[in-house]
Amino acid sequence: MTLFSNGFVTLEMPEDFEPIATKDEFNDMYLVNTKIPMSIKFSTTPTLVGLPEIRDDIEKNIGNQDKITLLNSDFLAINDDIYYMIVSSFSDGENELRRNEFLYVEDNNLYIFEYTYPYADRELDDFYLNIIRSLKIIVPKYIVENGSYKLNKEESN
Repeated sequence: MTLFSNGFVTLEMPEDFEPIATKDEFNDMYLVNTKIPMSIKFSTTPTLVGLPEIRDDIEKNIGNQDKITLLNSDFLAINDDIYYMIVSSFSDGENELRRNEFLYVEDNNLYIFEYTYPYADRELDDFYLNIIRSLKIIVPKYIVENGSYKLNKEESN
């Protein structure tokens, strides 16, 4: 595996995945593997709420979508941290995509791992978890104060 670092976090990137440039402020890493096909997205956003509130909002939003089906939603321990995991599927009538998301909050920063692929495969559980377990937070990406956020200038390069 190759190491990804942006000065705020480091992650192990799986082999055979290519990085794709994005202009989304909160997207830290976006990888695709056309052979599988699968995409991996890692994002960081500022937040003032914890995982229970985030879970409630996500489940409410999915409940309002007729093309998205909630398959699983639960809290789980990864390393010594509590993550919120949500598994959903999206269907446009012709194609179906499955998305596994793992969310973690620390220091008012929400870290999101999103895996999207066109089939369900329990064999991928270790694949996801190995990438998530490799997360090392160097410093929080965002500083949240007085109802707003700013990029942390203490990033280590």
